[in-house]
Formats: sequence, C-alpha cells, structure tokens
Amino acid sequence: MISVLIADGQVLTREGIKSMLSDIVDIRIIGSAKSSAELEQIVTELKPHVIIIDHDYNNKFTISDIQNIKSKHINTRILVLSNRSARSKVLDVVNLGIRNYVFKECSREELVTAVYKTANGEQFFCKNTFETLFGSKLLPEREETANVLSSRETEIIQLIAAGMTNKEIAEKLFLSVHTIKTHRKNIIKKLGFTFKNAADLMSYTNINLI
Repeated sequence: MISVLIADGQVLTREGIKSMLSDIVDIRIIGSAKSSAELEQIVTELKPHVIIIDHDYNNKFTISDIQNIKSKHINTRILVLSNRSARSKVLDVVNLGIRNYVFKECSREELVTAVYKTANGEQFFCKNTFETLFGSKLLPEREETANVLSSRETEIIQLIAAGMTNKEIAEKLFLSVHTIKTHRKNIIKKLGFTFKNAADLMSYTNINLI
C-alpha cells in the first residue's frame, strides 16, 4: 500500500486529487496539508511514502519545503504537481534532485503513473512537463535544420530519459537492438555529446539548455 500526503494550498485541488486516487486499491490518502508547518507535522507523524506537493501557489508551500523534506525525511519521496511553469522554474526543482514532476493539466492516468513511479524511486515527467523541459527538439533554435532530431529520435530520447535500456526500447518500439543503437549514435552526433543513461541525459539538459 502506497501512503500519500497531499500538500496544496487549494482546497479544490486537494479534493480533486483525493477523488482521482480514491478508487486505486493500493494507494491510500493519509492526509492533506495546507501550510508548511502542517506539512512538517504530518510528515513527522505519519511518514508517508509519497508527498504530492504544489510548491508554487500563493506561497503556501515553497521550494524550501521540498529541500526540507529531502534532507529530513529521506524515506519519503516527492512528487511535484503544479500549474504549468516556465522551464527555468521547473529546472529549479529538477536541480534539487526531484525527478517526478507533473502539471495540473496532465491526465489522471499520468498522475496515477507518477504516484507509482515516485513510490518506486523511478523518474516520471508527464508529457507536458517533458515538453517544457526538452521542447520539440533538444537543440537551440540557432542550430541548422540538419541537426534537428527526427520524431523517432525524439521518441527514443524520451524513453532513455524514462530510464529504459536499449533492449526495453527495442521491444517497446518493435525494433531491433541494433536499430536502437544506430539511432543513439545519430542522436549523439546531432547533440554533440555521449550519454549512457537517463541521469547523463538529464545532467546535460540541465546544464546546457537553460
């Protein structure tokens, strides 16, 4: 059973999240917090597996709350759920080591998946968050058209960022492992750097595309 605490300054959002997750048998909402002080108290007492937090609404919660939870409650994982933000603001959170971020415009299915992924220590960005971070291509606008990633290459980049191996990507896309390796080589040529996994990809993106 995954225990979830909701930290959000909007009552309608809190109730909406509860409603969305209420029929998931192995997810249990154990409480909600409306302020930083309340959040700290509940986390200390109930020790939830996952906190769903909006750090960017009406100053009810801030990025400092995320830092505090990460440092003091290492067994509690954080899922950020916020309104669509500028890329720089999303990166402020990502650079804290948060790899689970969804926008409030994302689907119920994405939210449910995000909770599972967060609880399991896996990375998850909803489609809209991913597009905000990476855009439709992973190169600055000044690059020549020949260097723009193809739709297939972009799809493979997304799967790499989700932590999938070459074999897993090949199976998902019904391609051979050799084909995936060839795509990766082409991506490396276009991006101008070598990446081994999702962590390498995220590190490159955070540093070079701000």
